[in-house]
Amino acid sequence: MRESVVIGMGELRVSRSPQVVLSCIGLGSCIAVCMYDGTTGVGGLVHVVLPKHDGRSDHDRAKYADTAVPLLLGKIIAQGGSRSRTTARIAGGSQMTLAPGLNATFRTGEKNLAEVLAALQREGMRLAGSDTGGSRGRTVRMYLDTGRVTVKTIGGDEREI
Repeated sequence: MRESVVIGMGELRVSRSPQVVLSCIGLGSCIAVCMYDGTTGVGGLVHVVLPKHDGRSDHDRAKYADTAVPLLLGKIIAQGGSRSRTTARIAGGSQMTLAPGLNATFRTGEKNLAEVLAALQREGMRLAGSDTGGSRGRTVRMYLDTGRVTVKTIGGDEREI
Protein backbone atom coordinates (compact mmCIF):
# COMPACT_ATOMS: atom_id res chain seq x y z
CA MET A 1 0.00 0.00 0.00
CA ARG A 2 1.38 3.40 -0.99
CA GLU A 3 1.92 6.16 1.55
CA SER A 4 1.20 9.61 0.13
CA VAL A 5 3.23 12.44 1.68
CA VAL A 6 2.37 16.03 0.73
CA ILE A 7 5.32 18.39 0.85
CA GLY A 8 4.26 21.92 1.80
CA MET A 9 5.90 25.21 0.92
CA GLY A 10 9.49 25.32 2.12
CA GLU A 11 9.44 21.66 3.21
CA LEU A 12 11.77 18.81 2.30
CA ARG A 13 11.42 15.04 2.63
CA VAL A 14 13.85 12.22 1.88
CA SER A 15 13.01 8.51 2.12
CA ARG A 16 14.19 5.04 1.15
CA SER A 17 10.72 3.52 1.42
CA PRO A 18 9.43 2.20 -1.93
CA GLN A 19 5.85 2.67 -0.70
CA VAL A 20 6.21 6.45 -0.39
CA VAL A 21 4.84 8.88 -2.98
CA LEU A 22 6.02 12.45 -2.42
CA SER A 23 3.70 15.17 -3.75
CA CYS A 24 3.53 18.93 -4.22
CA ILE A 25 0.00 20.06 -4.93
CA GLY A 26 -0.87 23.25 -6.80
CA LEU A 27 2.61 24.57 -7.56
CA GLY A 28 2.53 28.04 -9.07
CA SER A 29 5.76 30.03 -9.05
CA CYS A 30 7.23 27.49 -6.61
CA ILE A 31 9.43 24.67 -7.89
CA ALA A 32 9.47 21.02 -6.86
CA VAL A 33 13.01 19.67 -6.99
CA CYS A 34 13.04 15.86 -7.04
CA MET A 35 16.25 13.85 -6.66
CA TYR A 36 16.67 10.09 -6.87
CA ASP A 37 19.48 7.55 -6.65
CA GLY A 38 18.22 4.51 -8.54
CA THR A 39 20.83 2.16 -7.10
CA THR A 40 19.97 2.73 -3.43
CA GLY A 41 16.35 3.82 -3.93
CA VAL A 42 16.89 6.99 -1.91
CA GLY A 43 14.82 9.87 -3.13
CA GLY A 44 13.61 13.23 -2.00
CA LEU A 45 11.64 16.29 -2.88
CA VAL A 46 11.94 19.91 -1.77
CA HIS A 47 9.25 22.57 -2.35
CA VAL A 48 11.21 25.73 -3.25
CA VAL A 49 9.33 29.00 -2.64
CA LEU A 50 11.84 31.79 -3.32
CA PRO A 51 15.16 32.09 -5.16
CA LYS A 52 17.68 33.37 -2.59
CA HIS A 53 18.14 32.76 1.13
CA ASP A 54 18.43 35.99 3.12
CA GLY A 55 21.11 34.52 5.38
CA ARG A 56 19.33 35.54 8.58
CA SER A 57 18.52 32.07 9.90
CA ASP A 58 19.41 28.49 9.20
CA HIS A 59 16.02 26.97 10.00
CA ASP A 60 14.31 27.73 6.67
CA ARG A 61 16.97 26.67 4.14
CA ALA A 62 14.52 24.35 2.33
CA LYS A 63 12.43 27.38 1.34
CA TYR A 64 15.08 28.95 -0.92
CA ALA A 65 16.47 27.57 -4.19
CA ASP A 66 20.11 28.43 -3.50
CA THR A 67 20.13 26.57 -0.17
CA ALA A 68 17.43 23.93 -0.79
CA VAL A 69 19.23 22.13 -3.62
CA PRO A 70 22.44 21.42 -1.64
CA LEU A 71 20.37 20.62 1.46
CA LEU A 72 18.32 18.00 -0.43
CA LEU A 73 21.40 16.46 -2.02
CA GLY A 74 23.15 16.32 1.35
CA LYS A 75 20.22 14.50 2.94
CA ILE A 76 20.13 11.97 0.08
CA ILE A 77 23.86 11.31 0.49
CA ALA A 78 23.39 10.99 4.27
CA GLN A 79 20.88 8.17 3.62
CA GLY A 80 23.27 6.27 1.36
CA GLY A 81 22.76 7.99 -1.99
CA SER A 82 25.63 8.97 -4.24
CA ARG A 83 26.08 12.36 -5.91
CA SER A 84 27.28 10.66 -9.11
CA ARG A 85 24.21 8.40 -9.36
CA THR A 86 21.59 10.91 -8.25
CA THR A 87 19.53 12.63 -10.91
CA ALA A 88 17.24 15.62 -10.60
CA ARG A 89 13.86 16.46 -12.07
CA ILE A 90 12.12 19.80 -11.61
CA ALA A 91 8.65 21.20 -12.18
CA GLY A 92 6.92 24.51 -11.53
CA GLY A 93 8.12 28.08 -11.94
CA SER A 94 4.94 29.40 -13.53
CA GLN A 95 4.23 33.08 -14.02
CA MET A 96 1.05 33.35 -11.99
CA THR A 97 0.56 37.15 -12.11
CA LEU A 98 -2.32 37.91 -14.44
CA ALA A 99 -2.85 41.63 -13.75
CA PRO A 100 -2.09 43.82 -16.78
CA GLY A 101 1.19 45.68 -16.44
CA LEU A 102 2.48 43.56 -13.57
CA ASN A 103 3.96 40.68 -15.55
CA ALA A 104 7.36 42.39 -15.63
CA THR A 105 7.22 43.19 -11.90
CA PHE A 106 6.69 39.79 -10.32
CA ARG A 107 8.86 37.20 -12.00
CA THR A 108 9.13 34.88 -9.02
CA GLY A 109 8.70 31.70 -11.07
CA GLU A 110 11.37 32.79 -13.54
CA LYS A 111 13.77 33.78 -10.73
CA ASN A 112 13.13 30.51 -8.88
CA LEU A 113 13.85 28.51 -12.02
CA ALA A 114 17.08 30.38 -12.76
CA GLU A 115 18.35 29.88 -9.21
CA VAL A 116 17.35 26.18 -9.07
CA LEU A 117 19.22 25.56 -12.34
CA ALA A 118 22.26 27.48 -11.07
CA ALA A 119 22.24 25.53 -7.78
CA LEU A 120 21.99 22.21 -9.62
CA GLN A 121 24.93 23.22 -11.79
CA ARG A 122 26.99 24.26 -8.74
CA GLU A 123 26.32 20.84 -7.22
CA GLY A 124 27.27 19.04 -10.44
CA MET A 125 23.78 17.56 -10.71
CA ARG A 126 22.39 16.10 -13.90
CA LEU A 127 18.91 17.36 -14.85
CA ALA A 128 17.02 14.32 -16.13
CA GLY A 129 13.68 16.02 -16.78
CA SER A 130 11.71 19.21 -16.34
CA ASP A 131 8.31 20.82 -16.81
CA THR A 132 8.66 24.51 -16.03
CA GLY A 133 7.36 27.95 -16.92
CA GLY A 134 4.05 28.83 -18.47
CA SER A 135 1.13 30.28 -16.54
CA ARG A 136 -0.64 27.24 -15.10
CA GLY A 137 -0.31 25.48 -11.79
CA ARG A 138 0.97 21.93 -11.48
CA THR A 139 0.81 18.95 -9.18
CA VAL A 140 3.96 16.84 -8.94
CA ARG A 141 4.24 13.26 -7.69
CA MET A 142 7.46 11.31 -7.13
CA TYR A 143 7.21 7.53 -6.74
CA LEU A 144 10.10 6.25 -4.64
CA ASP A 145 9.75 2.66 -5.82
CA THR A 146 11.13 3.69 -9.24
CA GLY A 147 12.03 7.39 -9.04
CA ARG A 148 9.32 8.15 -11.59
CA VAL A 149 8.06 11.76 -11.48
CA THR A 150 4.70 12.79 -12.92
CA VAL A 151 3.33 16.28 -13.51
CA LYS A 152 -0.35 17.16 -13.90
CA THR A 153 -0.90 20.67 -15.23
CA ILE A 154 -4.20 22.36 -14.43
CA GLY A 155 -6.41 21.78 -17.44
CA GLY A 156 -3.93 19.31 -18.94
CA ASP A 157 -2.99 15.66 -18.86
CA GLU A 158 -0.63 13.99 -16.40
CA ARG A 159 2.74 13.17 -17.92
CA GLU A 160 6.04 11.70 -16.82
CA ILE A 161 9.17 13.85 -16.83
